[in-house]
Amino acid sequence: MALHYCSRHKRLFSRSCHRWVTFSQATIDEIHGYYELLRSTNKDASWLHVIELSCDQCAETFRTIARSKVSNDQFWE
Repeated sequence: MALHYCSRHKRLFSRSCHRWVTFSQATIDEIHGYYELLRSTNKDASWLHVIELSCDQCAETFRTIARSKVSNDQFWE
């Protein structure tokens, strides 16, 4: 099982909610501890890993920058 995580915004993807969710640093640390415990007790834990992804907030930031860039480029034409 892969855990999707955005370290920039400290968000995890919730499979049950089908959306990105913000968690406190304490919760992130607790999940990381469980992850390390599972990996240390299961020799073949290749099925368990964390994937760094950009979250919905990252995507919105990129869209805003892209819109701004397009607007600025059109302004100069």
